[in-house]
Amino acid sequence: MSSNRSGIVTTAPPIPSPDPGARPRRSWSGRGASGVRRRSTWLAGVALAALVALLAGTPAQAGPASSVARPSVAAGPTIVLVHGAFSGPSSWNEVASALRKDGYTTVAVTLPLSGTVDDIATVRATLDAVPGPKVVVGHSYGGFVITDATAGRSDVSALVYTAAFVPAPGESIIGLGAGYAPAAFLAPGHLTFDSTGRATITSTSFRDDFAQDLNPRLAATLDHAQTPTDLSILFAPSAEVAWPAIPSWYAVSGADRVIDPALQRSMAARAGATTVTFDDASHAGGFTHYSARFTKLVEQAAAGR
Repeated sequence: MSSNRSGIVTTAPPIPSPDPGARPRRSWSGRGASGVRRRSTWLAGVALAALVALLAGTPAQAGPASSVARPSVAAGPTIVLVHGAFSGPSSWNEVASALRKDGYTTVAVTLPLSGTVDDIATVRATLDAVPGPKVVVGHSYGGFVITDATAGRSDVSALVYTAAFVPAPGESIIGLGAGYAPAAFLAPGHLTFDSTGRATITSTSFRDDFAQDLNPRLAATLDHAQTPTDLSILFAPSAEVAWPAIPSWYAVSGADRVIDPALQRSMAARAGATTVTFDDASHAGGFTHYSARFTKLVEQAAAGR
């Protein structure tokens, strides 16, 4: 794993370790004349057996290989993972680990969460720094960011969303939510603000609002990893968007208390996304509780299926 100054974390797939069960090769050196004679006798026996097989018309068969080569996706796209508000790149740990085990290289972006301009610029800079084709994945507000950041790019082959905003040009997050159930964290007393005015969800509200399907320990881990967020992101309009030109996949969180599942389905349908639903998933459920299924969805997108 490597990290550069922009906070981008790049992780390549693991290199298989030597088989611990493999027997060490025996050396014939230093064993004297008796060792040489035994080896010569053994070789003569092998040669005789091969000759008998040849004369009998039986093809010689090679012994089993010591290991089976695993299918490689080294030439496949890099998976770029973009977190949402009140979050950080560690939220992708389970998904990223599973992707690496399957041979993919992953890049987890660290958004400053200081506003849409900075966040979109951060993702664009990451995409510029990563060579080759890419699949870009976004959660929550990260979906809004990747929709703008990937517009007009030929190096992005697919967009994948989990419980994420997918705006059209000119739409804001607040505008998208009109007519749908509001985010639970917008209830009075559910947010706390730091000295710069950036917000986090209070620890007493976090699990119920954001991650009710997770056990308390995992929910607390996500809570402690919160990044203070400038709430101006809720009101900023989208500019040019990517989904009319780039194929998309969407995982709906069916029990989401941040983005109404009905809104998720509407945005996914408008984008023409290949859609799955995780029925009891919270807002964080797609990349935690349902991480195995979501990983497969990302891999389907990478394969263009």
